[in-house]
Amino acid sequence: MQLFLRKNAKLKRLPDYIIVEGPLAGGHLGFGMDWAKFDLQPIVEEVYQYLKSEQLDIPLIAAGGIFTGGDAVAFLEAGVAAVQVATRFTATRECGLPPDVQQEYFKASERDIEVNTISPTGYPMRMLKNSPAIGDGIRPNCEAYGYLLDGAGHCAYITAYNLALGPHANAKKKAKHLSVMDKTCLCTHMRNFNCWTCGHYTYRLKDTTRRLDDGSYQVLSAEHVFRDYQFSTGQNILLPD
Repeated sequence: MQLFLRKNAKLKRLPDYIIVEGPLAGGHLGFGMDWAKFDLQPIVEEVYQYLKSEQLDIPLIAAGGIFTGGDAVAFLEAGVAAVQVATRFTATRECGLPPDVQQEYFKASERDIEVNTISPTGYPMRMLKNSPAIGDGIRPNCEAYGYLLDGAGHCAYITAYNLALGPHANAKKKAKHLSVMDKTCLCTHMRNFNCWTCGHYTYRLKDTTRRLDDGSYQVLSAEHVFRDYQFSTGQNILLPD
């Protein structure tokens, strides 16, 4: 981050803002598999102090693992201009996730969440262990989507798929049920809501709502979650009526 700012300090236009995302975020991580060794707070503090020392007036936004209003306030008091939050909003009515998938997020325990390396991008990715995408040897459909992951048209999933397909290349029925554990077809599975990426604190979502008589969890509105961030104090969470 400091190297980037030094390199661009002489430009007429500096970045409009800087987002510093910690290791507890969902989806692809900007960390290796040693992500647990890092903490968002000191990273944000280091960047904030550098901006201040260089007299760079660039708004700083903290992201990744900010689960309560108290979490947000702590970062705002530390000097950031804003916080970026996502996990709490994945389980709201306005979110695009299908209702059955949202219930999987509510039901998840901490042990149901993992950071794995099945993304063909090469980056570690956090998701629910029971994501249908994990181990699904679906046929690559890149030609339909027009997706290529590098300039040569290579994709780590296609390589893994072809290796698994090898023994069954002439047996189409068997090929339909391939298991490919090394990588996943991220393009297809994200479109089909089968890759359930999530933040580290997804297992706490059940504590933000109420369980209904049928065993499912009440899905909240985005407004309810926003107001909880806006008005709650400490680590308190506003439950629905």
